[in-house]
Amino acid sequence: FFVVPLLPFDLPPPRSNLSSQPLLLSPPMVRGNAKVKSQAKRLKRLEAERKSQKRDPKAQEKARMAGFRFVCPECKQSLANLKVALEHFYARHPKSSLPTDWQRRKEEAEAEKKAIEDEKRRKKKAAEDAKKKLFAIKACLRSFYEEHAPDKAGNIEKIMKKYAGKWEKLEAALEKSYGDKAPKIVQAAETAVN
Repeated sequence: FFVVPLLPFDLPPPRSNLSSQPLLLSPPMVRGNAKVKSQAKRLKRLEAERKSQKRDPKAQEKARMAGFRFVCPECKQSLANLKVALEHFYARHPKSSLPTDWQRRKEEAEAEKKAIEDEKRRKKKAAEDAKKKLFAIKACLRSFYEEHAPDKAGNIEKIMKKYAGKWEKLEAALEKSYGDKAPKIVQAAETAVN
């Protein structure tokens, strides 16, 4: 058991009899003001989300589907989504035919899934083609500069950044500088893809 003496700076300042303010050792709480600001910020965010849903047809469809419930026509059981509804129907009523609206929704979901997969494949192929084009252009420039201007061979990355996507302009500049010796980089890029 230790006794620690209080030093003068550990004590609160002496109270003046003239002061009507109570002595506060901790800062005042500001939660009331922060709460109001937080609520206003939340309302503003919700309003922005609501406005974006008005313009976004996919968001409208999701909101509509969120409220949609599947009801089994055989046993009247309420089901949350199409996947659960199909599993229920095939397991509980295998001899019955699928309701037409469920069939239509199933076909729509399959078509949407297929479209998403096709879009992913298309984007992947486009990215691969772009990489092939860049590789072919870089190889063409490297071989040209090593043969005709070895001092500029180190600047190929800088040149490619400057003319990114403007390969015709680069080809025209090279033709202007080197004449018939200039490489056909656009043609090289096209042959790399095909």
